[in-house]
Amino acid sequence: MLAGMVLPLTLIVGPEAVLVQRALVDAYAEAAQRAGETPERRFVDGGDEGAAGLLAEALSPTLFGDAAVVVIESVDSLDDDAIAVLEGAIADPPDAVSLVVLHPGGVKGKRLLTSLRAAGAREVSCPALKKGRDTQAFLSDEVRRHGRRATSDALRILYESVGHDIPLLAGAIAQLCSDVETDPLDEEAVGRYFGGFADVQGYRVADAVWERRPVDALRDLRWVAETGGRSSVGPAVTAALSSGLRMIARVQALPPSATQADVMRELDIKNAWQIDRARARAKRWRADRLAAAVVRLADLDVAVKGGLRRGDSLDIDQKLHAMETFVVRTASVSDDK
Repeated sequence: MLAGMVLPLTLIVGPEAVLVQRALVDAYAEAAQRAGETPERRFVDGGDEGAAGLLAEALSPTLFGDAAVVVIESVDSLDDDAIAVLEGAIADPPDAVSLVVLHPGGVKGKRLLTSLRAAGAREVSCPALKKGRDTQAFLSDEVRRHGRRATSDALRILYESVGHDIPLLAGAIAQLCSDVETDPLDEEAVGRYFGGFADVQGYRVADAVWERRPVDALRDLRWVAETGGRSSVGPAVTAALSSGLRMIARVQALPPSATQADVMRELDIKNAWQIDRARARAKRWRADRLAAAVVRLADLDVAVKGGLRRGDSLDIDQKLHAMETFVVRTASVSDDK
């Protein structure tokens, strides 16, 4: 068992990225309020080799006693040596350091969770939001969080337009609450902003491709073609695909020793869940497979924009076929072939 709680400790449990990110922001704010200054952020991944040494270094107080927040990700992957370092820090708290522990949920590392709770950790639950009722309730809460109201039809249309992408849904609610004066938010306002919004849906297609989900990629592509307009889907999808590919390439170019803080700084990304997603995708792609995808995507981009030479232009059906061929072929690539 861990000793009595003295070290400021927050335990964030669950896999839902948006809720986890919010809990992190709240933890940073609380640490800043306690310290009267903006704390330094230090990240340790419990699954990294040598996590015990990295954690010991992160928990060390600075020379001038500046405030710091140490975030331990994937705490369920800590080995015995790292757990001993964590227990030692709670038993003998370092000066001006706050600790935030992230656990994805599940039974792995359950004994450590029990000990952290017994030590008096403030716990924040971030369960995965299931499709349907859970997500509808989340959308309603989001609207209230912004001090606004929305009709049930408006939220239904938003969900149907954006799909089950919690970060995009949260961003859509924020945009609507900021831009639309109508109260409550109604279906007309949502439809004007997001109904069949090809750019938003293009990122769903891209996510499925770079996460190697060919069935989802093809389904989402056909859905956006029907709802967003077959003539406008090409540029929106290729732009989203290019954005996702660039992120994978940039992550792969970083050294294996790069910490999450290093990645956030180098890629100018503010949200930890975006880093986790980018790293997970990068692991799915061998360099030669990614290079081949770059060439195919460049060819697709030229094709949907009219071709290089006079007479190369494709009609709408041919463009859609070219995109379907690309997403299925690229998302289906197996590294062991």
